Amino acid sequence: MKKGIIFLFVLAILFSNFISADVLSINSGGNEELVINSDTYIEGFFSCVPTTCAKLGYNCDSWNNGCGGTLNCGNCSSGYTCTTGVCTAEGGGGGGGGGGGGGVEVYGIVINPTSINLTLSFNNQTNMSQRTTQKIYITNNGGSVRTLLVSQVGLDSVAFLSVNSITVSPGETVELQVDFISPLEEKNINGRIIIDGKTIPVFLHITSNPLWFDSNIIVLNNNYQVSRGGTLKTRVELVPMGEKSRLDVTLNYIIKDISGKIYLTKSETVLVEDRINFDRDFGTGMLPIGSYIIGLEVIYPGGVAPSSAHFEVVKMSAGNLLGTILFFVVLIILIIIIFLIILLIQKKKREKEEQQEK
Repeated sequence: MKKGIIFLFVLAILFSNFISADVLSINSGGNEELVINSDTYIEGFFSCVPTTCAKLGYNCDSWNNGCGGTLNCGNCSSGYTCTTGVCTAEGGGGGGGGGGGGGVEVYGIVINPTSINLTLSFNNQTNMSQRTTQKIYITNNGGSVRTLLVSQVGLDSVAFLSVNSITVSPGETVELQVDFISPLEEKNINGRIIIDGKTIPVFLHITSNPLWFDSNIIVLNNNYQVSRGGTLKTRVELVPMGEKSRLDVTLNYIIKDISGKIYLTKSETVLVEDRINFDRDFGTGMLPIGSYIIGLEVIYPGGVAPSSAHFEVVKMSAGNLLGTILFFVVLIILIIIIFLIILLIQKKKREKEEQQEK
């Protein structure tokens, strides 16, 4: 009987640990799973990691560092004005901020990012241009369907819009894809993408570099939706371009809402020799229900390759809730059955001992 009680006590401890675990450690080198503590939000792994002016692509004005502090990104020289974090020649186009800053609302329409800052490379030896894709997320917080005109200024032969108009229903978030292709000369390009009269400044730095990367991160969850408390499943693709090389690159991940509030950051280093793809899972913990962006920034010698994808945290479906309840019911039943079996074994053992004593 004592053995049965001890076994049940150990089983109860294991079961208690299973259902109360808050944070799982990261398995470096394997399939890294990052779980947000179920009691608090984590900005960074276990502490807030403030962003920098360089990461935001800003070189002027003061900005939120994502951790409650303030970044001072400097002042513009004479003849220049600070436009969305980037010094721009007065009277010229805007620039800066590849994915940086929070979404701006225009007549119920929220657009994110508010600015784009990219470094593009080309290879002189092969006359190869770098191509990268930037995604712009448009959310309709109004009460009626909106059709928005999309255009660009100053980006001919460099930026290619997927559509010239886009329709957004109330409460819906849609994705606008913009492809950027580097010209075969070193220069800086200032331009604008215009959505329903709202200007998104674009700054492109074009440089000659024999090696660059294309990167892509995609959400694998059905309909890009994650049940609250569930796991966000993603696939990362890294494509080295230009001369073949073997080097370490840094991957920075970020999860933020469409207003720009950061909920999670993560970094890792990957050795790249050829085109690779791999899966990464992120726990959503207690993220509020709503729309989010998972961003990836690949940092390598001479450049940065950004990419991002949209996902939503939704209420747990009835099917998932029922499945969870059934799992715990079955587990409890199994524990009761094991306990009864132990009692029965102990009872028969006692009866056998009593018969032997007689």
